[in-house]
Amino acid sequence: MRQMWLVIFCFWSFAAQAQLKEYTPLYEVDLDEELPMIWRLQKERGKAISRYNWNYDFNWHMPTVFNSDFKRDIHTFGAVEKRLNNPDEESLLRDLRRIPPALYPYIGPVLHTIRGLSGKILDLPGIKGTKNKFPTRIASAMQDIPNIEFTSPELYIYLSPMMWGEDMHSLEFPHLANNTAEDTPNVRINPEFIYKIKQRVKASDFGAGKKSAYVSPGLRHFHADKNTPLSGADVAAFLNTFDTLDKFRKNKDNEQRLFMIDSLISYWDEKNGVPSAVTFLKQVVNPCQTIVRKVRWSGLQAEFAEAIGDDGFGLEDWAYTCEKTIKAYRVHNMPQAFISTLKLQRKGYYYQFLDKMTFDEEERIQQRYFLEAFVHMYETTPENIKAIKPYNRKLMQKLYDLDMHFAGTPIILP
Repeated sequence: MRQMWLVIFCFWSFAAQAQLKEYTPLYEVDLDEELPMIWRLQKERGKAISRYNWNYDFNWHMPTVFNSDFKRDIHTFGAVEKRLNNPDEESLLRDLRRIPPALYPYIGPVLHTIRGLSGKILDLPGIKGTKNKFPTRIASAMQDIPNIEFTSPELYIYLSPMMWGEDMHSLEFPHLANNTAEDTPNVRINPEFIYKIKQRVKASDFGAGKKSAYVSPGLRHFHADKNTPLSGADVAAFLNTFDTLDKFRKNKDNEQRLFMIDSLISYWDEKNGVPSAVTFLKQVVNPCQTIVRKVRWSGLQAEFAEAIGDDGFGLEDWAYTCEKTIKAYRVHNMPQAFISTLKLQRKGYYYQFLDKMTFDEEERIQQRYFLEAFVHMYETTPENIKAIKPYNRKLMQKLYDLDMHFAGTPIILP
């Protein structure tokens, strides 16, 4: 539920600073890690996320004398109506204070249906009076729908006139202190740099209908590692694995197994010091290594190796070749304005801007995770970008056919 409000109301642009490397190890994927005992970890995670007191998990563990403390805990668990504290309560409270109060009638009713929310949220001015109340103003496009007043409170937000572009002038966002507009760096074009580009690259080279020169695919790099340069032959071989990988994904229950193992890996990472905010970012930064990691955890190494084996890949060199191809593809297809933003982020301008915003320490640290991850998403070399250029259109089509993800791992973000 909280994610929905974050997507709708709290769109933040995160930036990064290349000099900040304190979080870099958090995004690395160890393909040589020693795997834990999966069944034991599943049982441990089940207990960790459960609200139930697992004092007696099996009948052969039951002691001869009944535990009175356990009896009291179980009785309390079953008798108290609002017994669960929502772990996202403080974050939700901060988000509510940052959105226009005019939107409260459309989100307040659903908050009152969530069990466990305390008065911190439900008694907020503008939220408290919305319990069981249908919004008095709805978008004109929705007014003619019969019995619309019986719709679920979860859909009230889509009835708001503001969501349909109506009465946008009435939205007043809460004022944030420490206005840093004057500190925002100006992006200027260097005329001398543009002149040098024109001298070295003639405009006629980009004429319509001009035939592209033959580009050698280069050498195929078998047993590639993180630092092996990417060649056109590597990209072509990687592209050849798409069809067989799609068959692997759809075969039996492979995709479901890869989906199911995701939450267990996240639990394992958090247990070993990776913050929960980084677990998803880790997949975004290194999606291909994450796929291979899920394959190993799921016990599907043999099937996956068979799918990529015809093109001479092993699990690890496929992961590294895929990773370098995807990151080069991201940069090659990045809009020019986005490249300028990334350059500013690497120089730390937006990081200075973040330090002046009114975030508490927890929020500030989470923002820094995003900043660091954003830079790592686009780490590549000119050689790698050059290697993927002849295959860019085919890469785009193959990724589109995969819907930009593989078994829950986002390869390219929308």
